Amino acid sequence: MLKTGIAAGIIAAVVCGVCFGLYTVRAMEEQRLLAEGEELFAEDLSEEYYLELRKRFLNNNGETYEHYKMTEGISISFYGDSGAIDSASNYTLPALVSLNFLERFIYIMGNEGETPEDLASKQGGVPMYAQPFTIPEGQESVEITLINEYGTVLVPTLTNNGGLNPCVIAGVEGNISVDEEGRTCFTRAEDGDRVTTEKDTVVTTRAMKNRKEDIVVVFLQELPEGYSAERYVEILEKMRDYQSLKTGDKCFYVISPVLNTDSEKVAELDGLLEEHFGNYYINAREYLCQEAIEKYDIRVKDEEDVEAVEKGQVCSRFLTKSGKLNIYALYAISELFTETINENDSEILELRFDYEEEE
Repeated sequence: MLKTGIAAGIIAAVVCGVCFGLYTVRAMEEQRLLAEGEELFAEDLSEEYYLELRKRFLNNNGETYEHYKMTEGISISFYGDSGAIDSASNYTLPALVSLNFLERFIYIMGNEGETPEDLASKQGGVPMYAQPFTIPEGQESVEITLINEYGTVLVPTLTNNGGLNPCVIAGVEGNISVDEEGRTCFTRAEDGDRVTTEKDTVVTTRAMKNRKEDIVVVFLQELPEGYSAERYVEILEKMRDYQSLKTGDKCFYVISPVLNTDSEKVAELDGLLEEHFGNYYINAREYLCQEAIEKYDIRVKDEEDVEAVEKGQVCSRFLTKSGKLNIYALYAISELFTETINENDSEILELRFDYEEEE
């Protein structure tokens, strides 16, 4: 009970600190950060986003992040949907993880509602191809069709850049966009020779050029409808195979989906993820349903919550009114991830490489 009380006190202190920051920084300012995606277009909401976050959080010594100089060691890239990109309080899982890695760049590489294939297309594991089209000499936009090896037509979500632009098609650098009518377009960055592609041509994304040597974390709050457990695991393995740290190790973490736990495929999915990713698989759903409830002294009293926990479903104490993971859940997962990565890759975390980041 003593340990439980201490743990409860710790999370209460952390959550109170975060909530204090939440209420002292106007909500409109937080919305502004997310809305200014165009200004941060080429930066994947990375450095500038976390420079702002650093002003809001205090470390254990009472110092703000602005007293730290962030160094470019091995970065961490989070691929995912709203679990990694957004939350009701605008404190994301990557933001909370950053509290434990003060000197490390943590990149957001996803968008709300993206599918596993969307993530893999930008990361490079399941690359996307532009079907035959003509790139004009000038910088006018031209409609394109993007497709992957599964035959899926891809329409990018661009709330955040998420590692997409600038990209390269047939040797021409430019940006992919989606116009008001929902058409996917390509606009070259500079005038040049007219180029006509005669076959499907791979799109080399910003993430493929600059984030291939990061530690990768994939976190979808829920697996989209239509995805079998086998298909999801296959895509994740292709993403892992594409990733390549300079050390030669594959630091590729998968955090389990946590919300669609009423599906019959959950047990199968958990088993496959554990089989294929071993210690690099983090079963967040099981953690929130069992250990985290005791560790953080979460009192499950409502009959619906009791039934949910018995079924292996995340209870309402870890959810917002809109059904997203709340800050208690995100904090718990961030601590579990930090504990896991320190157990698996403590030596790699200490390494520092000189990256030649392209502007």
